[in-house]
Amino acid sequence: MKKFSTIILTILAHQTVFADSESSVATSPTNSNATFIARAAYLQNPYNSENYPTTGGGTLIVNESQTANQNFWQKWFEDGTYNIYAGTTINAGADSKTFNNPGPYNRDMQPYSYGANIFAQTGQAAGFSIGGVITVMNPFFAEPMNGLATQQRTRDYNIYTPTYTQAAMSEAFVEYQYSNMVQADIGYIGINNSPWINGNYENNLVSIPATYQGALINLYPGNGWLITTLAFNAAQYGASNGFTGNTNYSITNNGIANNNGYAQSNGTVALGANYSGLSNNYNLRLWGYQFDNYGTLLYSDTSLTLPVNDKSSFNISAQAGTDQQWFQANNAITQYNGTIIQSYMAGIRGNWTYDWFQLNLSANTMWGAANGYNGGAFVSPYTVGQSVDPTYSNGWSTNMISNGFTGSEYKLSTQFGFLNNNLTISPAYILATSGNVQYNGTQEADLNLNYSIPQVRGLFIFGVFANQWLPAQNPIGSNSWTSELGIFYAY
Repeated sequence: MKKFSTIILTILAHQTVFADSESSVATSPTNSNATFIARAAYLQNPYNSENYPTTGGGTLIVNESQTANQNFWQKWFEDGTYNIYAGTTINAGADSKTFNNPGPYNRDMQPYSYGANIFAQTGQAAGFSIGGVITVMNPFFAEPMNGLATQQRTRDYNIYTPTYTQAAMSEAFVEYQYSNMVQADIGYIGINNSPWINGNYENNLVSIPATYQGALINLYPGNGWLITTLAFNAAQYGASNGFTGNTNYSITNNGIANNNGYAQSNGTVALGANYSGLSNNYNLRLWGYQFDNYGTLLYSDTSLTLPVNDKSSFNISAQAGTDQQWFQANNAITQYNGTIIQSYMAGIRGNWTYDWFQLNLSANTMWGAANGYNGGAFVSPYTVGQSVDPTYSNGWSTNMISNGFTGSEYKLSTQFGFLNNNLTISPAYILATSGNVQYNGTQEADLNLNYSIPQVRGLFIFGVFANQWLPAQNPIGSNSWTSELGIFYAY
């Protein structure tokens, strides 16, 4: 199934004023990057407050005064935290060439899945802690639930939602943290603050989407800057038990296992900088990636929020990037079909937020060398096929990078909040134009639902329906739809 990351623009423009008859003093909020590294942040936790703000049991928060008189073992085993996450998903879809072939035996009908994950991390002693995630998927009834995927013994029928009975160690890491200035994680790790590396961005975390064998270092030098560097030599996906050099190109084709000829990667190194200023109303990101066998990617985006009052604000964002085969003239793409990696992209987005309502307008364009991959499309080995890259105008199904086409893409989306914003409904419309006749004129309509049930803290419902209208030249036909329904609980 295709995943996406639902982008919510959170406006941090709250101002507190103390006034008397003679003067008033306004307090500025703490810089968001200054609090990114913290004892209770648990950045390796897929279900921490940033990724999953409401859990049934919460997160243990221990301050330094509470640990002052503890010995080494008390700090490790009394001050840690854990979360349990369980859920089930149902996915369905079809296209105009397979409407008469019912699921689950239709390859467009993706499987049912259920499972649970346990995250645990010790407290800190001398700055060090250890942690990990254990995943158990489909312990019973996997074969009758998933039909074709199990009958054909295709574990990667859907790369992020296992179709087999499976138990795996998704994370296992050692962490070092010094104040709010340095954090280093090494082992089997999650990477959650890097725009072109798939992390825990999905609404569906019933299995950990992707973890990596490597190291991640975050550094806060002050003045609003957060510096991140990472390196890894293998990846593990939700349905792939084990860390390998496979990328999304070398494993899957539209979510179905396919030995399509793309080579593996020996590793990735990346360096990024994130700046936050103007009371967290301005943000800038600068990133560079060297993907072994898949090129060099440079990327930047920036956003500015203009508060109107405590309920209303405007935001404008812009992004740009390039993808090249520097230092890698012989790579997986040239080996596959003789084309090169040379692409450029740019995008802009505007947002208006008023209390329970949001309106978003965005546009992206992508171009490149005529002899480039798919006519100059981006190569993104760890987001392709999942629609979790940072491109503003992505739809649930339509995505220039995942679909592999150049041209332009436009998106109009809104979000309505109900029940104190515990329930959000987000319709969207996407239009793509391209020199590729298979995608020129593609249209898509999406409807996304998120419901955090306040009566049962930690219980969450997610649903989406997406319909594509495609050109007649597209090999899957002129119409395609996909859907997902998930029920999740985090404690």
